[in-house]
Amino acid sequence: MVTSTPKLFTPITLGGKKDPITLKHRVAMAPLTRLRAGDPGVQPEFAAKYYNQRSTDGGLIIAEATNITAYGRGYLGAPGIFNQEQIDSWKPITQAVHDKGGVIFLQLWHTGRISHPSLQPDNVLPVSSSTNMPIDENRVVPTKDGRLPLVQPRALDTEDIPKIVEDYRKATENAIAAGFDGVEIHSANGYLLEQFLHDGINDRTDQYGGSVENRARFLFEVIEGVLKSVDSSKVAVRVSPYSKSCNQQDSDPATTYKYVFEKLNDYDLAYAHIVEPRGFHYENELTPKEGATKFFRQFYKGVYMTASGFERDSSIEVVENGDADIVAIGRYFISNPDLVKRFELNAPLTPYDRATFYLPGEQGYTDYPFLNEETEVAP
Repeated sequence: MVTSTPKLFTPITLGGKKDPITLKHRVAMAPLTRLRAGDPGVQPEFAAKYYNQRSTDGGLIIAEATNITAYGRGYLGAPGIFNQEQIDSWKPITQAVHDKGGVIFLQLWHTGRISHPSLQPDNVLPVSSSTNMPIDENRVVPTKDGRLPLVQPRALDTEDIPKIVEDYRKATENAIAAGFDGVEIHSANGYLLEQFLHDGINDRTDQYGGSVENRARFLFEVIEGVLKSVDSSKVAVRVSPYSKSCNQQDSDPATTYKYVFEKLNDYDLAYAHIVEPRGFHYENELTPKEGATKFFRQFYKGVYMTASGFERDSSIEVVENGDADIVAIGRYFISNPDLVKRFELNAPLTPYDRATFYLPGEQGYTDYPFLNEETEVAP
């Protein structure tokens, strides 16, 4: 019996005004924080092996969230892209992906208030959209002194914001110098750009607060800043409309992100990436019954990626239904370096070990097995 190839395993051309990238399949590796970098933010040599193991010909890897500035650090062990040593440490990684015909974007990260003074230069306070909004008293971040609770941040002055926009632009240039094919702007999961988007935390009264247009202004200034250095084919954005991370839920995500997605259409980006509210960070009573991915698809005309909780069958379904063009897989890519092959063959998946997600060294990083070619697979 002849069956058609699921659309998940067919090519797609990303967006962009100049030389858009064509992928050979639609299973992307999601950006996965692993905290293996040395201080300050230099990737270890064995990271090239990790990324090479998970590369496929014509497949997209979104490299882990990476600090754009020393003032944007929120976790000990996270990599950076703001100095030459960091840039050089990424070069073997991008080469390792390209050696297998893969495509690799770098996720650009500023954690904002999800940080601690001990992670900041001169122990200054982390920054955010606001100062006096409640913060999750149970949230801790890894530092040299162990896991420490978050502190109340300082609010960014209006005149501080162009400097951070420039940090994103420079980080983009650094990423290209390190060999990346593009960048994904991290505007999700409770970090700085989302701290401006969500009215649950942003109580500013200047041009960056109040209306949805004002709250989204910072994000679009970052996009426009990055586009001064690279074509739109090398730029993407990730958002999580229903994120409640660190007590910063938006009161009306449908309206806020309708505006965001409709405005994103103006830029012809490589793709827009949405986080489906399925994980423990994102359970939200405001989520549409059909899910975030399907709901916001109607507002965005470009290449549309979804993530969070997808497995093989649900990935095939969401692409076949036209609700997304690409699916980003996270945890199962950790424990299955040949995940795309396993999806194609409908082969069993190796379970992941949460205890090794953030350990230093290669345990739980480069030591997961590949599929035995003789493994019996489902018909």
